[in-house]
Amino acid sequence: MLTISQWNNAERREGARLRLSLRLAIVQRQRAGRATPPICHATTYDVGMSGLSMVIEENFLEDEEVSVLLALPPEHEWASQKVVTITAEITYAIKSSKANGYKIGLTFREFKGDAKALLRAALAANQKKMEDAASSDTGDTFALNLPEDGSALGC
Repeated sequence: MLTISQWNNAERREGARLRLSLRLAIVQRQRAGRATPPICHATTYDVGMSGLSMVIEENFLEDEEVSVLLALPPEHEWASQKVVTITAEITYAIKSSKANGYKIGLTFREFKGDAKALLRAALAANQKKMEDAASSDTGDTFALNLPEDGSALGC
C-alpha cells in the first residue's frame, strides 16, 4: 500500500508524456436543443501516447467522452501539417490559479485511421529534437582523440 507522500509523487499515467505545445480542438457530442456541438480550441500542455493535458480559461466541457482533433507538427519544414482524430475520455478538470484557468486531462480511447502511428512518429521526432537541444546546451560535443603529431590525419 502506498503512503500519502508516495501517492502524491507517483506517476500514475500509462505512458510518458512530453512537454509539447500543439494546437487542438475538442468536439463534444451533439445533443438535442443545440444547433451545433460545442467546440473548444486550445493548446496542449503535455502529450503522450496515452493522453494529454491542456489548460483552458473556462471549463464548459460537459461530456465524459469527446473527439480530439490534434494538429501534429510537420515532419519537415516543407511538409504539410497533419491533423489526427482521437476519441478521448476527460479524466480530470482542475481549477488552477497557477495556470490561470482549468487544467484538463484526457485519456485516449480510440485512434481514428493512422492517428496512432502519426502521433507516435511525431512524439519520437520531438523527443529527438529535445535530446539534441539538451546535449548542445550542456556543451556535450563529439571529440576525437588524435595524436598531437597529426599522424592520424595523414600529414
